[in-house]
Amino acid sequence: PRLLVVFTFLGIPALASADDDFERAPINYSKATPNNPIARLQLQLDTGKMQLPFHKDCGYLPGLLKALQVPESSQVLVFSKTSMQRSRISPKSPRALYFNDEMYVGFCQAGQVLEISAVDPKLGTVFYTLDQQEADRPKFVRQTDSCLLCHGSSQTKNVPGHILRSVYPDRGGEAILSLGTLRVDQTTAIDRRWGGWYV
Repeated sequence: PRLLVVFTFLGIPALASADDDFERAPINYSKATPNNPIARLQLQLDTGKMQLPFHKDCGYLPGLLKALQVPESSQVLVFSKTSMQRSRISPKSPRALYFNDEMYVGFCQAGQVLEISAVDPKLGTVFYTLDQQEADRPKFVRQTDSCLLCHGSSQTKNVPGHILRSVYPDRGGEAILSLGTLRVDQTTAIDRRWGGWYV
């Protein structure tokens, strides 16, 4: 394919720097209590007001999508190795992304976790993982340190956010960075946004 659109979802583990503007008052990103659909769902799970069913093949994915009102029909498949579960992603086993206006949910076949980002009115994008092992009360783990190397950098204008870019991939899904990349936004021509996706 000419270009592969890559959604960089959760980055390489790194610590957020206290020098980052979003770590200072009034935002205090890593220390602030989130107010988003995942935080509210966790409260319902903790109090027993809701349960997430566990699927033998997909883990918590179907139940989570239903609970968050994320349509299964939103699914797009990306075969670039660009999430923290990169070893599980390839053209033969792409990563599925599901989304609505407030949420992205990433799923890898035989993945250890679901990767989630939620829109928060004060904090912007907040990142979570959900362990794909069945538990009585599933626990979302907030990723304040592990995602911000990419998702709280100059690539996101130094605020926690999403990255969408196109790269030239090799046959295994690795980006050939020496051929260049393209940051995708609302000004990017349609024929340069979607090459390489399985939809």
